[in-house]
Amino acid sequence: MPLDNTNVTTIVTNDNVDQVDDITTAVDATMISSDNKTKKAKGLSVAELQDPNNIEVSIIDSEAPLVVLFGPPSCGKTMTLVRMTRYLRDVLGYTVSPIKSFRPSYDENYRDICENYTSLVNSNNAAESTDKISFMLVAVIKEGRTICQILEAPGEYYFNPEDPNAQYPTYVNKIINGSNRKIWCMMVEPDWEDQEDRRNYSNRIAKLKPRMKVKDKVVFIFNKIDLTPFVISPGNVKMNLAIKSVKDMYPGIFTPFQNVNPITSIWRSYNCDFVPFQTGDYTPSTTGLKFDQGPDEYCNKLWNVLLSKIRG
Repeated sequence: MPLDNTNVTTIVTNDNVDQVDDITTAVDATMISSDNKTKKAKGLSVAELQDPNNIEVSIIDSEAPLVVLFGPPSCGKTMTLVRMTRYLRDVLGYTVSPIKSFRPSYDENYRDICENYTSLVNSNNAAESTDKISFMLVAVIKEGRTICQILEAPGEYYFNPEDPNAQYPTYVNKIINGSNRKIWCMMVEPDWEDQEDRRNYSNRIAKLKPRMKVKDKVVFIFNKIDLTPFVISPGNVKMNLAIKSVKDMYPGIFTPFQNVNPITSIWRSYNCDFVPFQTGDYTPSTTGLKFDQGPDEYCNKLWNVLLSKIRG
């Protein structure tokens, strides 16, 4: 059900790059941030690493709705994709197929992900997914028909806390302005960064709102719900307290979606949805973090909300 200000309990709701002559060669390297912190980027050409406006993506299917996992770096987008892929495939019987045309052929990392997507998703080593996937576009297919496409992309190009007002690179603008109907999945989590970063993230979403098309939909995904005191049992969450917590942590985050239509505002205060979510449990081991998938109840809630938006 939609986010409702009057009855919140009914909501359903992760040094410079050496110069080389061949700028078309895809490499594993690091992106440079303003304070010399580095973030890993896989598969980008040197030209793309030097200037994100050179990043190339292609969404060939302009008809199937696009589910955009939107959020800052390390907010859980990749593991949300992994967890939902497992659920859609193993529980509901969908085919989840990587779309190879999304990135150019020189991106060997992306080609490798596409070819080995099943083993990557099945792996219980969380680092395999989070370290390897920089970009991913998958089609969710049922009985030969594409139900939707799910897009995962580097969070720092959506919102970088170190440069909160940075312009979107060209490829993000291409996604925003594309003809696909979009379901924007805004990732939030408990106690992420500090208050200023959370406020800036809210402002980033507010500035994106006017660029959304009339038929676009918005779903807030409260990831890591298991780390909050709001869980009664798997999938059973004290929604009023969870929503209030997000409102307090991320000031103004729901404000752009207030319903100002006098006809419908009586029963629907916000034109967005809110879903609690848990990808799973992460246990330190000698080979990194071991991933054990979370309860299906959260995937079921998220997919039901997404499906309602996909259907219009």
